[in-house]
Amino acid sequence: MKNRYKISELAKIANISKQTLIFYHKKGILVPEYIDGVNGYRYYSNSQIWDLFFIITLKDAGFSLEEIKNYIKVKNPSKNIEFLEEKIYDIDKKIDELRKSKNKISEKIVCLKEMLSSLEEKVEVTNLKEMKVYFIKIKNSLDQKEIAETYDKLQRLGNKNGLEEIIYISEVKKDSLYEGSELPLNRIGILIPDNYFIDGEEILESKDCVMLRHKATFDMIKLTYENLYRFIKDNSFEIVGDSIEIGNEVVVPFENGFGGIIDIYIPIKKIEK
Repeated sequence: MKNRYKISELAKIANISKQTLIFYHKKGILVPEYIDGVNGYRYYSNSQIWDLFFIITLKDAGFSLEEIKNYIKVKNPSKNIEFLEEKIYDIDKKIDELRKSKNKISEKIVCLKEMLSSLEEKVEVTNLKEMKVYFIKIKNSLDQKEIAETYDKLQRLGNKNGLEEIIYISEVKKDSLYEGSELPLNRIGILIPDNYFIDGEEILESKDCVMLRHKATFDMIKLTYENLYRFIKDNSFEIVGDSIEIGNEVVVPFENGFGGIIDIYIPIKKIEK
């Protein structure tokens, strides 16, 4: 076994460039064991091969060069353990953030595929199950700034409480549910899973509804409501409660605006003849 390696030899072993080793030398991260005083050649020891491999591992794990330099300076095993455990915590945090980003991207792909589906949505008569919701009252339903800020508040509240997925619940009052209405939002909220609790949450009781999935731009939601009105009228139902709109945080762009998938529920009962 050789006792010393030239910079070109070490670079080849580690599959990196000589310039990288020169840079590590200048930064004090990996200083050659011996430098020839005549020609300036750098020579590295056997142990420095393993030092270099570990430096590369730390770099690939996300350590900055300054962190690597500081770690190398630490000669106390306990301090080394503390340093590395802290970095593992940081890596786990990044993995969690990447997982969440991946999930959001996957949700967007599913949403896009669903919205591109040519299958015509049909009105269903169904039972909307009981759910826990945290609502924020909308003061001015025509104020888009207030609505956008409300969605942002709800998203931050959900993230703060560790919700894996943000499901938005919007409400339009029964008195506004008629053909030609502007459908002003009364409240916007988020769904609270059974194993979570947020102070101020309330229970929406189970109810029989007609439901239709909206999967177009948001400004076309009136057309979806009109289809629901037509079904209600044609099948001798009457509206008995506020409508509930359920959608996730995925928003997709269209040529004529932004849209998403929203399930619209209108509570109904059969008209007695």
